[in-house]
Amino acid sequence: MSSGTRCRLYACLVALLLLPVPALPDSLPTSVARALARHGIPESAVSIEIRDIESRRPVFSLNSDVPRNPASVVKLVTTLGALQLFGPHHQWETQYYLDGSLKDDALLGNLVLRGGGDPFLTVDRLWHHVMSLRGLGIRDIVGNLIIDNTLYDIPEHDRTAFDNSPNRLYNVGPDAALVNFSSTRFVIHPVQGRIAVHAEPPLDGIELATRLKSGTGKCVSKKRGWNYRIDRDADIVHVRFEGTYRADCGVHSISRSVLPNNDYAFRLFRLLWTQSGGTLSGSYRVGRRPETAVLLSSHRSTPLSDAVTSINKYSNNVMARMLFLNLDTQDENEPATLAGARQRVADWLAANHIEIPGLYVDNGSGLSRTTRITATGMAELLQLGWESPYSPEFLSSLPLAALDGTMKKRLHDSHVAGRARIKTGSLNGVRSMAGYIIARDGKPYSVTMLMQSDKVTYRNGSEVQDAVLKWINSTVGL
Repeated sequence: MSSGTRCRLYACLVALLLLPVPALPDSLPTSVARALARHGIPESAVSIEIRDIESRRPVFSLNSDVPRNPASVVKLVTTLGALQLFGPHHQWETQYYLDGSLKDDALLGNLVLRGGGDPFLTVDRLWHHVMSLRGLGIRDIVGNLIIDNTLYDIPEHDRTAFDNSPNRLYNVGPDAALVNFSSTRFVIHPVQGRIAVHAEPPLDGIELATRLKSGTGKCVSKKRGWNYRIDRDADIVHVRFEGTYRADCGVHSISRSVLPNNDYAFRLFRLLWTQSGGTLSGSYRVGRRPETAVLLSSHRSTPLSDAVTSINKYSNNVMARMLFLNLDTQDENEPATLAGARQRVADWLAANHIEIPGLYVDNGSGLSRTTRITATGMAELLQLGWESPYSPEFLSSLPLAALDGTMKKRLHDSHVAGRARIKTGSLNGVRSMAGYIIARDGKPYSVTMLMQSDKVTYRNGSEVQDAVLKWINSTVGL
């Protein structure tokens, strides 16, 4: 390259660097302003930060330094932190110990299930645990199941505390030995002129009473015309379905949690154990593994990347709460605490030179009235996520507009479909979103919007979010 050519290139580079930075818009786009006004949501209740990811420059900012409740959007703090601190390959171990002795095909004593904080220990994977134990030649357990969940040191969880809806899955609390999210799926199935209901898994202690009548005519909604009631009587949970269900609606299901975590884990283990041909003569108790107990088998979870996808795509609260606590499990001699997890997040952010004034992460899931973050802070996290070595795992965990997860039913009629990866959040008076969008100019942008007002609802908040995404796609950067 000649010296003259180098000089010309240098001059061009200097000229580019000296170009003025485009001024930020000083007001909301008309479509967004109208959507807010239509629902009486003041602009002061809204924080927005939109950034050009490649240049790191903001292209629009509104009240971006005001701490607000992000609801489930805070899951991005939990999941990105876990990916960067542990790596997407990270796995958790569930262990089984012998507290007694083996004689022929009998375990004389107790079987200990030591929870390792696996947030994704589902029915099928617990079945593999059972088959592995049966493969050791054990058929009869002449004793109890001891559930060791001491990996976490947390207050007893009250499922009614948040919104007095204890059977909703989002209110299930974290537990180091959690199994299948403590979830029971009730399936409504029209069969030859009658309406059947069955429970999956079919645990003992849950009694179903079905008084659903088969209705005729076109299905208007699978959720109309019937209801259910849950009552408890000693050790029995009675679930009663009543009303009319139209056969034309086909199969429908709802998932609820009707048993305490450890009770559920025991009943499910016993069900799978007996179905495999084994017997379990005792009951269960919760406590620390005895020092003299001998390890029988150990089972690794699916990778962290799988858990992150489930948490972000479908906004699984209990998985997020467990993942948050797992951030504090690096010391095997000390149980994980919420305070420890918060400190771990603070240290991680500091190591990445991110300061977020007013940040408070309550439990890592967003099911909280006290969690706070700023739009600027979330934008910094999105920038870090984009530039992370684990960016593919992080980005692929976010719901795709019009295609999957919590964004599956939105923006089908727009050019945003398939071009935006957005995590949303919702509480009473709160609607939020954060993620990425590839706009019409082909450039990637990060977008954060936090809304908090008594005027905000799930529906009108979604409308405002869609207006912002459409505006970015059609206007920003062009």
